[in-house]
Amino acid sequence: MKAILGINAVFHDSSAAVLAEGRLSVLAEEERYSRVRGAKRAAVDATADLPYRAVSRALEAAGLSFADLDCVAYSFDPELRRRALEGAPADPGVPEDGYGGRRGEKRFRELILQTEELLAVRYGRRVPVVFIPHHEAHMASAYYSCPWDEAALLAVDGIGEQDTCVWGLGRAGRVERTGSIGYHHSLGFLWESMTRWLGLQANQDEGTVMALAAYGDPARFREALRRVLRPEPDGTFRADPAFARFRSGDVAGLESLLGPKREAAVPIVFAGTDRRHADAAASLQELTEELILGLAGKLCKDTGSANLALAGGVALNCQANGALARSGIFERLWVFPAAKDCGTAFGAAAMAWLKRRGPPVREEWRHAFLGAPDKAGSAELALSARGLKGEALGPRALVEKAADLLASGKIVAWYEGAMEVGPRALGHRSLLADPRSDAMKRRLNERIKHRQPFRPYGPVLREEDADRFFEIPEAARLPCRFMLAAVRARAQAYESIPAALHADGTARPQLIGAREHPRLHALLGAFEKRTGVPALLNTSFNDREPIVGVPEDALATYLRTEVDALVMEERLLVKTPSALIPLGTYAPPRGGGA
Repeated sequence: MKAILGINAVFHDSSAAVLAEGRLSVLAEEERYSRVRGAKRAAVDATADLPYRAVSRALEAAGLSFADLDCVAYSFDPELRRRALEGAPADPGVPEDGYGGRRGEKRFRELILQTEELLAVRYGRRVPVVFIPHHEAHMASAYYSCPWDEAALLAVDGIGEQDTCVWGLGRAGRVERTGSIGYHHSLGFLWESMTRWLGLQANQDEGTVMALAAYGDPARFREALRRVLRPEPDGTFRADPAFARFRSGDVAGLESLLGPKREAAVPIVFAGTDRRHADAAASLQELTEELILGLAGKLCKDTGSANLALAGGVALNCQANGALARSGIFERLWVFPAAKDCGTAFGAAAMAWLKRRGPPVREEWRHAFLGAPDKAGSAELALSARGLKGEALGPRALVEKAADLLASGKIVAWYEGAMEVGPRALGHRSLLADPRSDAMKRRLNERIKHRQPFRPYGPVLREEDADRFFEIPEAARLPCRFMLAAVRARAQAYESIPAALHADGTARPQLIGAREHPRLHALLGAFEKRTGVPALLNTSFNDREPIVGVPEDALATYLRTEVDALVMEERLLVKTPSALIPLGTYAPPRGGGA
């Protein structure tokens, strides 16, 4: 068997992917096994922290050993980084030992170049490591997972080697880069900076900023943020270095425009007369949509393609994706479900295969269940270790009992099969709940997820029911399979599923078919029979931690939270007595919070 291992370990979201005979076998995210969000911090000295757990699980799931590999593809090119920085002026305020600093960059490249030796020590065999440019890996992940032989490709994030945005064309099994925007003109870094200005965790809480934007007025800081990133007539954008001090990690530039950053003890202001936090987020979201539409327009004109495939961290902005779908610039839109850096492990492996053996297999992702499956019998072992058994049920009985629980207002953790890849829980590692009352959203936020009250939840619906509840542009249908596009709610949604709607009248639905999601599809039908509503709230099975990965994690999270029931493969566990608060009666505690 011919196989290539792809790894991402350069900044954060460490991962491993196996391509066997040119086809993706498994994509494993390190955080699901280490239980550390993002797997590691983005720091020079953390570069040598390789995703050994993900590598081992990916190889095991593919039925391979390290000795079976042709090569390892690493989704970053240190030589390209060196050439890009040669002769470049130093960033003011950047630490000498950090990214962008002379000593820091030297150490950074040295650690990347140790990858082959570190893997050889770990696995007892030396396998050649090839370095794939970061944004090539992003574009490849989007192209080799999309349904079309030809597609315009766009990758937007913080930074790769030196570029912050790269575009090109996928055609006839090959990926061609045609243009880019370099540092310091970075939309992804602006999101990181805004996240820090809001007192949140960069590279983790950008989704919180996107949620907050729905409560703000974009006009308040519109012109201020255009001093940081300015749209250009050709569809690109430029940064003002006086405010875009991204590598330094400080937010002095934003503070000079928006006011002092939020300290951790200060509530996020999203309601009332002074909503500066929400207004800043709204201004950023508006600017993001403008910049993405500008790039899309340029790319459509340059390529003539009717299809666009997106990757990179900014591609997870479902509001921007919804705006892009509504714009009509492209007829069809694809967003790679693992668009952040974790997905570059797959893209790097695909590009290495292309360069060594010709085009890899390009096949449409109809689902995202490409994480490593559980080992045989692991669920039973995990239950036994905790002295638990649960009720063993057949598929139909399991669905019917789960529907009864959900219709009575209980929150059900749903665990089955191989885990999803990417940041969205899509039915294999999900928390499911009744969407008919806002009280359920408050309960999830305050009692289980322990997150800000302005954070929304998305609904899961059968594809055949979706148009009753939402205005879904044709270009948004593929992203909506993976909760990656915000669409506008119809009157039926306001009436039937208010807990699934955001403050701006949009939602981020997951649309499912019976073939890809047979159990969840059946559950939605059973819930509809009891309630008249063919939808459920669907959020990730976790509590301020990575999404649960293996049965032991699922049980630990279930037992320490107020989740009422757990479906684990063929078993059902129900807590007694229930901590359920009846729908419509729940009220947040005094002073609860932001």
